[in-house]
Amino acid sequence: TGRVSDRSALTIGLLATAVGLGAPALLANLAGLLVAAVLIGLGTAVVTPVAFAALAASSTPERLGQTMGTAEIGRELGDAGGPLVIGALGAGVGLASGFAGLGVLVVLAGAVAGAARIGTHHP
Repeated sequence: TGRVSDRSALTIGLLATAVGLGAPALLANLAGLLVAAVLIGLGTAVVTPVAFAALAASSTPERLGQTMGTAEIGRELGDAGGPLVIGALGAGVGLASGFAGLGVLVVLAGAVAGAARIGTHHP
């Protein structure tokens, strides 16, 4: 409905996800995992529909299927890549560090995506 800008919603969602990924590093017990599950779920619930809607709105009609298909592949890669990153870092330096490492990657990805939009005009 346009009550919140795409940028604000994506920032809030990515921050919730990053904080959720950092929770097990700070609370290395069941509570940390529960907080992580809630915040990561909240972040995903905000980011996914807003990002897909923004992509659909900015795509030309003749490229809509290709754009959305590519976005879905990216989402699937993230679904598979996140656990792999946590597992690889967890095996090397501990599970809490794996979650924290993925949290840092989420923040960096958000910063890169935000910087890429600077200076562009989106009607």
